[in-house]
Amino acid sequence: MKRTKKEFFDYNEYRDRGMAYKWDTAFAIGELQEGIKESSAESSRDLERIPQQDRKYIEYCLERSIKHNKILEIQLNSLDELGRVKEPIWGNFRGFCDLDVVMIGDHYLDYEDIRYIKIHDFRKWSEDPDVLEESPFGTNNVDVNNESDQELIDAAFNEYFNDNEWIE
Repeated sequence: MKRTKKEFFDYNEYRDRGMAYKWDTAFAIGELQEGIKESSAESSRDLERIPQQDRKYIEYCLERSIKHNKILEIQLNSLDELGRVKEPIWGNFRGFCDLDVVMIGDHYLDYEDIRYIKIHDFRKWSEDPDVLEESPFGTNNVDVNNESDQELIDAAFNEYFNDNEWIE
């Protein structure tokens, strides 16, 4: 069997580009369409600006997150370069890095920049439904730093730091 070279002849004054050009442009068009979809989703984003929460409740949520390893959703006071509300930040509270810098997940945030905070309590669906009705992390159970708690904290602090005993 003898192989012959394939030859393509022009038909009705149409010159075909060849397969190399077709595949190269098809790949670029796919990437272009993905970019357009992402860009349109970003430009149509319109998040609601939630009212500023009380600092005591924000501290309560941070405390619950670090003690019980709960995931937080945080909306910031700062806006993006177009003046829109930024996407919420999700993650666990991992502690303070400085006096006013908190670490949420892998993000370093200014403590004063926290506008709204919400604890997400993920539980198994198979748990007892009576237990699921009342969440220990809801706003109805917030009893943040009432006077007796603050007095106990101050007494423990003074007892620990003012005992006048030095360990050498």
